[in-house]
Amino acid sequence: MEQHDYLQRLIEQLGRVLGKISSYLLGLKNRGQIEEGIEIASQALKGELDLDIQELTDIPTDNFIETLKTKRGINNENLNKLADILFFIAENGQDKGKKELYEKCLTIYEYLEKSESVYSLIRQWKIDRIKKVL
Repeated sequence: MEQHDYLQRLIEQLGRVLGKISSYLLGLKNRGQIEEGIEIASQALKGELDLDIQELTDIPTDNFIETLKTKRGINNENLNKLADILFFIAENGQDKGKKELYEKCLTIYEYLEKSESVYSLIRQWKIDRIKKVL
């Protein structure tokens, strides 16, 4: 039971970190400091997930979700936050690696669309947007 509580706290902590990254990126976008925000987001992901953005894009798409859920302990709520961060970076970052970021976002969003019982208009808009870009 104690180990379960510990894992739950880690998952909740990861969720808070991902939420802070999202908020921070939006704030930097409003100030025109996107590249700095992307670098900070990458460092934060490295610190929390032991994966940076490049390593995330290098995970094969066919076992991307499984890798994040089983090896990194990410739940659906945190998957959604991670996808939002990757989507933001793909939309606002440099052209290098955009396609891979969009593909990872699409993989996560489509997984969430199938696995969750709640429909999200925002998620559907992002799926449509990504498909148009790809």
